[in-house]
Amino acid sequence: MDATVGTASDEEAGLPYLSESILAIDVKDRSTLGCSVFCTTDGVLKIGADISMAGEDVVEQFLSYAQPTTILVSRRVPESTFAFIEKHAGRIIKEVTLRLVSPSDFSHTFACEELSSLDTHGICSFRTTSSANVDGQCVKSSIQALQEHDRQEPQCMKLVRCSSLIDLDNISSLSCAGAVLIYLHRRRSLVSPSSNSSMGYMFNVRSVTLFTLSDYVFISEESRLSLQIINHESHPNSQTWSVDSKSSVEKENISIYGLFHPLASTPQGRSHLRYMFLRPISNLDILSERHQTISLLLQPSNEEKKKRAVAILRKMGNIIDRIVPVSLTLVGDMINRAINFNETKSQQYCSVMPGVDTELDALKRQYDGMSSFLTAVVNRVAEDLPVWARQYIQSCVFLPQLGFLTVVEQESQLGNDIFNGGSVNDNSWKKSFTHNGTAYYKNRHMEDLDRYYGDMYSKISDKEVEVMQKLASNVIVHEKALLEAADLCGEFDALLALAIGAAKYDWHAPQMTAANVIHIKGGRHPLQELLVPSFVPNDCFIGDEGMAPGRGTQALVLTGPNQSGKSVYIKQVAVIVYLAHIGSFVPAEAALIGTVDKILTRMPSRESVSRIGSTFALDLKQVFQAMKYSTSRSLVLMDEFGNGTAADGGAGMFTAMLDYFLSPATAIPKLLVATHFHEVFSHGYLNQHKQLSLMHMEVRSDINAADAEDKVTYLFKLSKGCGLMSLGSQCAVLNGIPEDIINRAQVIGEIIIKYIPFIIQKA
Repeated sequence: MDATVGTASDEEAGLPYLSESILAIDVKDRSTLGCSVFCTTDGVLKIGADISMAGEDVVEQFLSYAQPTTILVSRRVPESTFAFIEKHAGRIIKEVTLRLVSPSDFSHTFACEELSSLDTHGICSFRTTSSANVDGQCVKSSIQALQEHDRQEPQCMKLVRCSSLIDLDNISSLSCAGAVLIYLHRRRSLVSPSSNSSMGYMFNVRSVTLFTLSDYVFISEESRLSLQIINHESHPNSQTWSVDSKSSVEKENISIYGLFHPLASTPQGRSHLRYMFLRPISNLDILSERHQTISLLLQPSNEEKKKRAVAILRKMGNIIDRIVPVSLTLVGDMINRAINFNETKSQQYCSVMPGVDTELDALKRQYDGMSSFLTAVVNRVAEDLPVWARQYIQSCVFLPQLGFLTVVEQESQLGNDIFNGGSVNDNSWKKSFTHNGTAYYKNRHMEDLDRYYGDMYSKISDKEVEVMQKLASNVIVHEKALLEAADLCGEFDALLALAIGAAKYDWHAPQMTAANVIHIKGGRHPLQELLVPSFVPNDCFIGDEGMAPGRGTQALVLTGPNQSGKSVYIKQVAVIVYLAHIGSFVPAEAALIGTVDKILTRMPSRESVSRIGSTFALDLKQVFQAMKYSTSRSLVLMDEFGNGTAADGGAGMFTAMLDYFLSPATAIPKLLVATHFHEVFSHGYLNQHKQLSLMHMEVRSDINAADAEDKVTYLFKLSKGCGLMSLGSQCAVLNGIPEDIINRAQVIGEIIIKYIPFIIQKA
C-alpha cells in the first residue's frame, strides 16, 4: 500500500542534488517503538534506541527528526499509530510516500547479518581475529583470514565486532534497519546498468551511526508555527504555481528562519541551516562548539576573513583535519587543469584546456584555422569554374554534421540560383539547402574535404566527452573527501549565516548550563522588534530557589490589559530558549539557559475546515499533551487558555490546569502563562503554590485625557504583581471601533454586572 500525503513545505526541494530520507518505524510487543533513518545525501544509516511505552509524541518527534520522503511502516504497527503517521507525515515535508511493509522485512536476524557484513566506515573500520576456542570452524577461518588477506572475515567475528558498535538488543530499531536495507536493495536493483551509476550509489550505506532523541528538544509542528520558527507560504509569483505540488515553488513567510535563510551562500548551507532550525538539541558540547564558532567569526580581527569566506567556501576543506588536504588539492588541480571555465561559461558546454589531450589539441587547431584554410579552398573551387561564374561564389563554409559546403549567390527577386554547377565538366554539384538568399552546394572539392577531415566539430565534441569521462573517473576516487568537504562547508556556511545575523540584529551569546534555569536579561522578540520603531526589552527568571535565593520560581503567570504585550513576552522567552538550543546567539543582553527536553505550547489554534473539533477542543488537546508529556526540564507556554468557552468554565479549567502543574506530585515544568482571568487571583486560592510568581505588563491611564487614544499608555514593561485591568474599551478605540459602539458596550456591561445576581436568583 502506497499513500502520498503532504501539506508542509520543503523549500530546499530546488537543491541541485537529489535528497531522499527513508524512515522505518516498527512496534514490537504493542509498546516498544523502534526507528531507523537513511539519508541519500550522506549515505548514513542512523539506528535509534528502542523506546518503551512510546506515545504519539515520540512518533511525531521521529518524523520531525528524520524529515522523511519515504516512510516504511510495519503492518504490525497499531492502527491508531498508522493513522497518526498518515495524518501528520504531510505536515513535516511536502511529499511523503507511505508504505505498509510486511513484518517479514522487519527482521532482527537479517538486520544483524547485513549490518555485520557492511563494508562501511561506521562498521568495518577494522577487522578482528580470535584466539578463543569458540569452535573449530571459527578458529580455522580466523587463521585463514590472517594468512590470506583477500578472504572475508568470519561471520561470527563480524557479529562480535558489530555488537561492540551497535546495541544488538535494540530489537525494534534494528528490525527497522533491516527493512531500510531491503528497501535500499530494491531501489538499487531498479537502476539500469546503462544509466548514471551515481544513482545506484546513492542507495549504498556508507556509514552506520546511532542516534537517540534524548539529545534533541521536542517541539511539535503546531508549536513551531505558533512561535514562527519556520513558516511557509505559496510563492507570490503565479508563474511558479503548478498542479503538481512537487513542481510548485514556495517561499519562507515572516519567521525566525526567514531572517537567516538569505544570509547563507550555498545550497548546502541553506539546507544545513534549515536542518539546525528544525532539530534543536540539548547536547551541551555541540551547542558550546557552535557558540564558540560564531564568537570566533564575530571577532573584529576576523571581519575581513568572514567577508572573504562567503565567496570562497569551497576552499574551507583545507583547514579541516578530517579531510586529507592532499586529496582535495589533487582534485582541485585536476579540474582546473582540465576544464576551461571561461569558455565553458560563454559557450554553455564543457570546454577542455589545451595540453590535456594532444589529439584534441590538433583537432581544435585545425578547426580554429578553418577561416584562412577555407579562403584557399574558395580559390581552388573557382579555378574549375567559368570566368563569368566565379563572381557568384561567395565562400566555402564548414557546418557541423553537414561538412564542407560551397555558398552560391541567388537572384534577389526570384530566388533562383545564378549558378548551379551546370557548366562544369563533372556532375558533382548538388544543392543541399538555401538560406537568406544563398544556396549551399556539395561538389567534388567539398566531398574530398569531407573524406579527409571528416566532421571535425563532432570529433572535437566526442573527444571532449571522452576527456570529461576520464576526469570524472579520476575525481570519483576522491568522492569521500569531496562529500565530507561539501558537508563541512555546508555546516560552516550555516554557522557563518548565524554569525552574520547575530551581528546584523545585535544578538549575544547565551551561556548554556545543565541547571534547570532560564535567566534572560534584556530579552527581545526578534520579529516584533523589526516591526516597531522602539522595542522595550524585558528580563525573565525561571529556576530553582538554589539558583537565586528569593527569586526562585518555576511558574510565571502574566496578567495585564489587552494589547499590553503579554503574548509577545512569553513567545520571546520561548524563541530565545529555542535559538539557544540550535547553537545560535539570542536577542538579549545576556542569557543563562538551562537545557530543556521539550517546548510545549497552548497557543491560539490555526483555523481550518479540515481539522476535526472546535477551537476549544483543539486547545484542550494541546493542554492535555503538555500535562501528559512535560517534565521538570520542559518549557510550557499557555496563552489565554480557557477563553474558548464560558467565562466561569474557562476560569475553572485555567485554575485546575495551574493547580495540576504546581502540585507536589507533579514534576513542575518551567511554566509561562498569560491570562485575563483576574478573578482567579482575587481570593488567594493559588497563593499556596510557592513556585508561582504573578507578573503584569505595565500601563499608565489618564481618565482626564481629552483624546480617547491618550487615556491609556502601554509601557510594555514587566513588573511584579497582578494587573487587574483589561481595558477592553480602550483597546477597541485604538483599533478603530466607533466611539458610539464603545459607549453602548460600556452601558450594557454595567447593566449585566448590576442585574446578574437577580437573574441567577430568578433562575
